[in-house]
Amino acid sequence: MTGEKSLEEKLCECLKNHELPDYLLYTGVGGAKNWLKLDGTETFPVARQLKGMLEKNLESIVRFIPTGMNLVSMGVGTGEKERIFLEALVRKNLAENQASGKVSIRYYPIDINSEFVDLALEKVKNLPIEKTGIVGFIEDMAILKKNWRLPVLFCILGNTFCNYEPEFILQLVRENLEQGDFFFFDANLLPAEDQEAQSARKSVMGTYASRENAIFNMYPLLQYGMAPDDFDFELLLAHVNSSIGEVCRTRKSVYILKDTEITIGAETIGFREGDVIRMGFTYKYTYDQITAFLEICGFELLKAFLSEDRANVIILAKKRI
Repeated sequence: MTGEKSLEEKLCECLKNHELPDYLLYTGVGGAKNWLKLDGTETFPVARQLKGMLEKNLESIVRFIPTGMNLVSMGVGTGEKERIFLEALVRKNLAENQASGKVSIRYYPIDINSEFVDLALEKVKNLPIEKTGIVGFIEDMAILKKNWRLPVLFCILGNTFCNYEPEFILQLVRENLEQGDFFFFDANLLPAEDQEAQSARKSVMGTYASRENAIFNMYPLLQYGMAPDDFDFELLLAHVNSSIGEVCRTRKSVYILKDTEITIGAETIGFREGDVIRMGFTYKYTYDQITAFLEICGFELLKAFLSEDRANVIILAKKRI
């Protein structure tokens, strides 16, 4: 379990080091409300597009999922996508076990924000499945997995996969999956390098540098007393080196414009004009780059569902023997 006090302590520690990791944007009641507000805006359609793609390909996806698998969803958010997926899995299980009339599925919604875990559990309260909500970080996957029953379909949905260093997240998942488990995730993509690439990058900047996304990113600073004119938010799309060559990644920074301070609990943290607070990132891969990372990190690609415009993908994989 992750308490509010420990998250405030993490926020203090990070800001003293001039860092603001993205996971701290989603914490507490305020973080949940701000994410729901951003998710509903026209300027930030990423999660909605991926949800629509899941709905469009639902029956085809479910055909590849063995009967009786349990669903673990990391960073579950409101649990809307998981509700859609679980309904289809329940139908499949009932169809293949008509004699018993029972469904053997356990659902484990996991998030660092207990508000989201509660929302996710509420979404499936009328489904005939067992449910166990867990509050925790994916970095603690080795501990978290002690709570779930095998085999599992381990999900990272809503473009969350792209918010981690690729080899870190893939190695972490691979180390904690058993041979009978599957890995299921989605991603919002860049097109391949062609004449459409430049316009696609402009679209990425328009989405991630929108006013609504900027406000979401600034929430912790504003919540604890910083004024909007105390700082400037900058987001760039940069090329970074990786084991498969250059890949694109957003780079977010907060530039302090004048001396200011914030108060978190009993702690007061001061900033000077010219200070820079480093924030999190989102990778923007092409489809071929994601499959290359899967290959070098020891995964077997079972099935990929790619949108017609190659802007979104849903991937089902398992650890290679």
